[in-house]
Amino acid sequence: MLRNNQAILIRLYILLDTAMTTLALLVAWVIRFKTDLLPQQDHLHFSNYISILAVAVPVFLIGSGMLGLYGTTRISRLLSIAVQILKSDVAMALFVIGILYYEKQLNYSRAVLIMFVLFTWVFVFSGRLTVRSIMGYARSRGFNQKYLLLIGMTNTTQIFLRSLQHQMELGYQVIGYLTTEKDDMLSTKNTIEMSNLYEMDNVAVTEELEEEIPLLQCLGSVKNLDDVLHEHIVDHVVMTMRGTDGQVFRQVMEVAESHGVHALLVPDFIEILPSRPRFDEFAGLPIIDTRYTPLDEVINIVIKRTFDIVFSILILMVGSPILLFIALLLKISYPGPVIFVQERLGKNRRRFKMYKFCTMYHSDSAGENEGWTVPGDQRRTPIGRFLRRTSLDELPQFFNVLRGDMSVIGPRPERPFYAEQFRGDIPRYMIKHRVRPGITGWAQVNGLRGDTSIEERIEYDLHYIEEWSFGWDMRIIALTILRGFRDKNAY
Repeated sequence: MLRNNQAILIRLYILLDTAMTTLALLVAWVIRFKTDLLPQQDHLHFSNYISILAVAVPVFLIGSGMLGLYGTTRISRLLSIAVQILKSDVAMALFVIGILYYEKQLNYSRAVLIMFVLFTWVFVFSGRLTVRSIMGYARSRGFNQKYLLLIGMTNTTQIFLRSLQHQMELGYQVIGYLTTEKDDMLSTKNTIEMSNLYEMDNVAVTEELEEEIPLLQCLGSVKNLDDVLHEHIVDHVVMTMRGTDGQVFRQVMEVAESHGVHALLVPDFIEILPSRPRFDEFAGLPIIDTRYTPLDEVINIVIKRTFDIVFSILILMVGSPILLFIALLLKISYPGPVIFVQERLGKNRRRFKMYKFCTMYHSDSAGENEGWTVPGDQRRTPIGRFLRRTSLDELPQFFNVLRGDMSVIGPRPERPFYAEQFRGDIPRYMIKHRVRPGITGWAQVNGLRGDTSIEERIEYDLHYIEEWSFGWDMRIIALTILRGFRDKNAY
């Protein structure tokens, strides 16, 4: 029953958003005027604040509708939904403030308005998350299903099926598949063996989860598509055949569209694509940007760089006594330099001089270039051991951040000599140089620092680059504070 009532779900979201927006204003008013959290004073009557909803609710609902929040969102990422809700919330806030200013209504409490906007985002997102969780549970139990018909039986089909198998909460059920002339030999089998070509980061596929994909029924060849769509309920036709089947593409799309069925294409080179490829236009033709990252967007670049500058200035100001104390301690403990300067590879493969407190005995400046430090490394000074263990030796790198050589968060920069070695041995190694290197990063807070697997480190770095968000940076900062000063691989 649920499957045929998408309209009911849309109405539910509209009613829920209306209720959450109203609740946000009520909570804001109660906190401001009915508690002792803020100083009490004379204020407008409650009815004046309720009247705001006559403008705020329609603006929020219209904005949400324009942003697609009342369409099918079962496959939308939570982060994307949160951002869209925030956009609607900001539009509502600007509209309400504009109306109040135009009407010269200046007696409204700013605290109420600020809390109203904040709580609206929190409550609406919480409501969405609750409904999404309930629907995910129902779909995983067989309710509210959408039915898929696959075209082709290739390695790409295996990847697609494995992804679906571990995301049952999406509510997609494959009714069968149609073969094409260019299918793999395994299309003659009734069961599909698992493919190891592609590790789906977002579905957390592990060896323990790798189960045999359920039996799929072959419903004929692609020539039978018209008959199959007549005989079965199909929501989406998913093409997973080889990319050379251009004629089949056109045929499938024409037949599917004649039945009003949505046709989707899974590229047969999916294993080399990033998790979120971007479609763009080049010379008037549609193209796929195979290495698009969120940090290609100007607004994200500005956000990240602004944070880098502000955070680095704060750290250097607050930590200046610590910097001076460490420098003095190093100076009087042994006759070497206080700051160690080393060439590293940065964004776009540009070389720069990275600063660290000197933690090793100084002879000809070559000692620290002969390899990574290892447990019990005799090259470290007594103070150097402590500085490395606590990562305090990296404090001078905040000057690199201010110079624009580095970011606070990002892949660790490597020495050019090693980078040249790794680029030939490790696939996709050089992609990390699309962004500024960082003082800390996703790989580091997961224990991949020092003499650890470069392959694993790159996988973590690439996942961070392709999925970057400001919230993720804040999470890494928090994890660095919790873990960074006691990492077992920091030596």
